[in-house]
Amino acid sequence: MKCSYTLLIFCFFLPTLTSAQHLPAQSPVLIVSPGGHVPANATSKGTLRIKDGGFKTKCGYTQSINEARTKARLSGANIIRFTQIKAPDAWSTCYRMNAELYYLEDLSPMIAVQKAAADSAMRALVPDTASYALLCVYRPRSGLGTLVQYNLHVNDSMVCRVKNGGSYQVKIDPASQALLWARTEKRTEVTVDFQPGKVYFLRCAVGVGALVGRPVFDIMDDYTGAMEFNETKAEKPVDSGEDPVYSGGK
Repeated sequence: MKCSYTLLIFCFFLPTLTSAQHLPAQSPVLIVSPGGHVPANATSKGTLRIKDGGFKTKCGYTQSINEARTKARLSGANIIRFTQIKAPDAWSTCYRMNAELYYLEDLSPMIAVQKAAADSAMRALVPDTASYALLCVYRPRSGLGTLVQYNLHVNDSMVCRVKNGGSYQVKIDPASQALLWARTEKRTEVTVDFQPGKVYFLRCAVGVGALVGRPVFDIMDDYTGAMEFNETKAEKPVDSGEDPVYSGGK
């Protein structure tokens, strides 16, 4: 009889102990880039791998980051420090990621540091009193679709030629809602509500297609976008002027 009660009590409490390790679905999870700093008082929650798996179709950058955040919460972690991020290449059409997981009771100091870094990068690009918005277009170097290039349009204007490893700065004035689009064998588009004095980061890539691949767009957060944008090579705009401005109005 004692064994039965003991087993019953153990089974009753086991789900509670397991679920207590998980973080709520909407809780914040901070991303730390490879080589970034994690506070010494953060508790290790193990490691994380985002793999191809062979049958994945939704494995672009944003989907992979979201998958990493979900897995981190299930491990009780609120910090992901990436140690490796591999872009799609000849071996895989998916992003593959390795990371260390941590939990920190108070994230506010790290949030403040990341915000300060992002704000500093923003102000270096455009003053907050500007009447225009700035679109920073970039394509991290990747082994997938190396030779594939495509034209990026803001509404009816072609603003730049998206190349592997290249980046561009495009002024949108007056700042307003605009349609960003590109086409190879398939058209990709995204609508952005541009605000004056703000900077927007458009991460471009090439996805798998039947023949030449298709454009892939991701609107990035300020911290990650600024960091990745600075790692690409600035290209000349298609406009012959030195400081082209494109209208956000349709």
